[in-house]
Amino acid sequence: MFFQTVKDSLINNVLGPAEAGRFQTVGFQRQVKAAEMTLDNLRTAQVFYIGGTFPKSAGRNSGSVQHDVQFRVEFVVSKGTQLDLDVINDPDADNADRALALSELQEASDLADESMDDLFSIVWNILMDANNYDMGLPVGDVASRWIDAFRKDQPVPRGEYVILTGSLTLSLRVNEAIEGDTGVEANSIKGSLEIQGDPNNNTGVEVIPDEET
Repeated sequence: MFFQTVKDSLINNVLGPAEAGRFQTVGFQRQVKAAEMTLDNLRTAQVFYIGGTFPKSAGRNSGSVQHDVQFRVEFVVSKGTQLDLDVINDPDADNADRALALSELQEASDLADESMDDLFSIVWNILMDANNYDMGLPVGDVASRWIDAFRKDQPVPRGEYVILTGSLTLSLRVNEAIEGDTGVEANSIKGSLEIQGDPNNNTGVEVIPDEET
């Protein structure tokens, strides 16, 4: 269906080519990968089709139907921390040591939060750029582009990193062609079925497999 074409274009024609070292688009085929990576340019964006509606008022029995689609672009950012988990988990640690460890966690969380805000701003501007209204497809293939929402989750410590996830919701309107189902040619079945108590009343069935190619 056409929404699959739109998703592919979002990855390979819109987000991927606009990365410029600021983030990475999951699924985008890069020609060259940088030898040195930092946590910031390892932050990622990933596109998912999450659903759509087919307004009956804009539908028909043949030709094409309107599909109001929604995509979710999910983000992951991370920041390094000097958090000492042994101190946090040590019941004998004094308050000063525990407070210092927690301050490291808070600082990394703040940095991750700023990184997420920056990533959202970058991707929002890419998707809302007038040059990308058609999402890298021929003019008229998509319409009603809009970013409906942005959401952030809570920072989560993972060893020496703090991970923060978030997402935005992108809405578009496309037409889906009704191509019909070509189906699969059925095999012919041959055999016999004996009805108990009536040996003269047999039902014939024939099975002819497809020819091998």
